[in-house]
Amino acid sequence: MWIFTRDGFFSVAATKFCQPEDVAIRARKREHLEGLMARHSIESEILVFPEADYRFRIQIPKSLWGQVMLEEAMSLDYNSFKDAMAESGASADYLRAMFTIWSTVHKIQTEELPKG
Repeated sequence: MWIFTRDGFFSVAATKFCQPEDVAIRARKREHLEGLMARHSIESEILVFPEADYRFRIQIPKSLWGQVMLEEAMSLDYNSFKDAMAESGASADYLRAMFTIWSTVHKIQTEELPKG
């Protein structure tokens, strides 16, 4: 699962290193994980994998991840996520990544890509 939140961009997966009841929350920037952990009172060690595609990771129970997702959903108070993040002072690199992905995914709606 890929998710953009007020805190940053995350890839969430049940990796081969997880116990069956856990998920890995992976981030490209440490401060994204730190913000998520602080806002949701998550206590976990941030693991660093310098050569991995997602350098920063935590592992938490799936039930805690479900609670985080519920809290994220219940805190929605904006009409446009992109606009809210731009107004919030999000970093330029985060905004650029978000708008690039939005534009790329928008093409699914607007144009048929060649197969193969």
